[in-house]
Amino acid sequence: MMVFEKNKYLTYYGLNHWSSIHKCARIHHNNLGIFSQSFIPEKRKSLVTLIHGYLDHSGSFSKLIDSLLSEGYGIVTFDLPGHGYSHGLRGDIENFTDYCEALHAVQAHYREKGLTDTSWSVIGHSTGAAIITDYINSGNMSFNKIIMVAPLVQPYLWSFSKIGVKIIGKKVKHIKRSFRKNSSDLHYLKFVKDDPLQFSRLPLNWLHSFEKWHSNLSHLPVSKKDLYILQGNKDTTVDWKYNIRFLLDKYPQSKCILVDEGNHQLFNEKDVIRELTFFHIKSFLAE
Repeated sequence: MMVFEKNKYLTYYGLNHWSSIHKCARIHHNNLGIFSQSFIPEKRKSLVTLIHGYLDHSGSFSKLIDSLLSEGYGIVTFDLPGHGYSHGLRGDIENFTDYCEALHAVQAHYREKGLTDTSWSVIGHSTGAAIITDYINSGNMSFNKIIMVAPLVQPYLWSFSKIGVKIIGKKVKHIKRSFRKNSSDLHYLKFVKDDPLQFSRLPLNWLHSFEKWHSNLSHLPVSKKDLYILQGNKDTTVDWKYNIRFLLDKYPQSKCILVDEGNHQLFNEKDVIRELTFFHIKSFLAE
């Protein structure tokens, strides 16, 4: 685990001009240290919690963080267990509910530290959106607005992946990561490969844990919660057509916007797609 160095981190991810309002914390939960960061302007419109996706970390949200801070929002974010500067086996999780519990712990920490804003929204990308689904179902929803971006319900070609997982079983512990072309921004794709907080081996146990979580989704109750969903129509990381239908069935009061030519990494797409994504998010937050 690398040691967090604030100035190097903020400079590397292009957030050094926000250093005066940046704070970080190690939140201890379930024998793990969850690494969290906040950017809290004294005068702000509202607060937004950001939840990154699988294999990513809070620094992956740097462009979104910069955009929201420039509009006057306060930001809370954290690295999922096994990601970034949080403790845990790299990229692994025993139970998907552990992610949801980490979110509960982070929210409780900041409430206890005096952040009592009545307007507090959440944005989850991919696996981050799946975590929000669990959070809603836990019955302790403390967010005013819920935004899911490229939400994970099931991955692309999931039926083939399930067969592969069963064939391999639990004898193989890791496989080599293949970096997906999940954005049209070539600079971003290179940046990810060079990012020291990314990792090159994928634990197959994560897929077993995901399969257990996915098998219980059919029992998810229909909810009156209204989601705001943004989805790129060129996404081949998640099975977006299935996922959107599923979410709109379970959350029938929700809205979904398809971003034309958008791939999975909508926050890190080429300028025109990324800015359109940010426009929709900020419009919804301002409603």
